[in-house]
Amino acid sequence: MKLSVFLAACLVLALSVGGCADRVTKPSASAKPKEDWPIPPAPQIKAPPIPAPQIAVKEEKVRVAILLPLSGPHASLGQAMLNAAQQALFDSAEYGFELQPRDTGQKGGAEEAARQAVTSGAKLIIGPMFATEVPSVKLMAQVNDLMVLPLSTDTSLADKGVFVMGLAPGPQVARVTTFAARHGLKNFAALIPATPYGALVEKVFKETVGQVGGKLVALEIFDQSGNLADKVKELAAHKDEIDALFLPESDLVLGSVAQKLAAAGFDTQRTRLLGTGLWDVPELGRQNSFLVGGWFAAPDPALRRRFISNYTELYNIEPPRLATLAYDATALAAFLAKRGGRYDEASLTNPNGFVGLDGIFRLISSGEVERGMAVAQVSAIGATVIDPAPQSFIKGGK
Repeated sequence: MKLSVFLAACLVLALSVGGCADRVTKPSASAKPKEDWPIPPAPQIKAPPIPAPQIAVKEEKVRVAILLPLSGPHASLGQAMLNAAQQALFDSAEYGFELQPRDTGQKGGAEEAARQAVTSGAKLIIGPMFATEVPSVKLMAQVNDLMVLPLSTDTSLADKGVFVMGLAPGPQVARVTTFAARHGLKNFAALIPATPYGALVEKVFKETVGQVGGKLVALEIFDQSGNLADKVKELAAHKDEIDALFLPESDLVLGSVAQKLAAAGFDTQRTRLLGTGLWDVPELGRQNSFLVGGWFAAPDPALRRRFISNYTELYNIEPPRLATLAYDATALAAFLAKRGGRYDEASLTNPNGFVGLDGIFRLISSGEVERGMAVAQVSAIGATVIDPAPQSFIKGGK
């Protein structure tokens, strides 16, 4: 009985499982999928963006040529000037500014150096150094619409597009003479060399004495033939009248001049000695005590002290006095390169001027370079500024 019940149960279970299996594995052909069982859409695959082609843009360099005597008898001076220019590059220039040295000592001289500068794409020419070289460079530059910054002191070369960067003696003469007059000196005299430099300073000295209401007591011109003693003797006839004696000479000649003046009875406690930037040399007073107390006009030395220190440390020798001209001209070119590399008259003759190692300066459209000058006094341990240079070209600027 129990076996019959068990078999019956197994049969019912087998029929039930078989029926279920039939319904799952063999659906009706007419059956439709339920609408709430949608087929999921295929995933959308986005293609990565195609990068735009990179076009290499070649940055155009701003090229400036500097014309110096890098061979021949003046090669050492030329190299010192180039050293100073390269120091300006280190201090001021940015990537893309290229200074191109050109040798005026080569065959063809400064004219060939200028031709090479033009051919290489220079936008500005710094140099040459010597006055005799400037005319040929000027012509080459004008034909190619380039500006020139000669490193000469001969201001007679100044012209439209030719800015003479040298420390012009005329403003130095006017500055020290005017300062002397402001301090009560009225009677002036001068002992001037028979040189182009002497002729230039003589003219300015006479004009300035008249402008400040002074009196020109005596003026003697001496040459290299040995008439210095005679000229000093003629000056000595007026020594008790002279408040200020102008001696526009270098330290190489001042020793002989001072010796003869002292022997002729000149007293520097009574007569103030006046000079120009030619007196701006180290230890002038130590070399010649007669000059101690003298006044001269020159750029304020404070700004160039760091340059002299750095140069001396790098090259184991002090730079020549003219080295600041190469530094300032190169620094000016690098400064303008940062502002678009335009070297036209409008950019160069900014009325506010620029600041260099020799103080403030500005280029005038006539080709002259106006500078702020200090007045210094010679001492046994060096020159001391007694009237500072202006700090601005704005009227009343300090």
